[in-house]
Amino acid sequence: MEFRGALPNPLKMWWYFAAPIALPFAVRIAWEKMVWTWSRGPQMVGFSLMHIYPGLAIIGLLGSLGVMLWLLPAIAYSIARRQAIGLADIGMIACAVFVTAAITIPDNFFA
Repeated sequence: MEFRGALPNPLKMWWYFAAPIALPFAVRIAWEKMVWTWSRGPQMVGFSLMHIYPGLAIIGLLGSLGVMLWLLPAIAYSIARRQAIGLADIGMIACAVFVTAAITIPDNFFA
């Protein structure tokens, strides 16, 4: 099996399916944690999203968990095949790190 870059094709396909769901959700959560907390004070992050669009919130959370799980083998492959790592691989890992940071940083970190 031949693949370009450090990441194998099944891992790339996993990212292509999970990232379009996870990235908008993570951007919204990061926006609420940073900008709304700075301008409006401490709040329940994700409360309005869950109560207005519960399906979107649940699917976004599952996609985010998928991307966070994807990050574990992706980092291992990137370290093992670091000579073959490409710009697309770095972009995928950077987006996954952003999603992980947006979800795991405590809500009151920016308060």
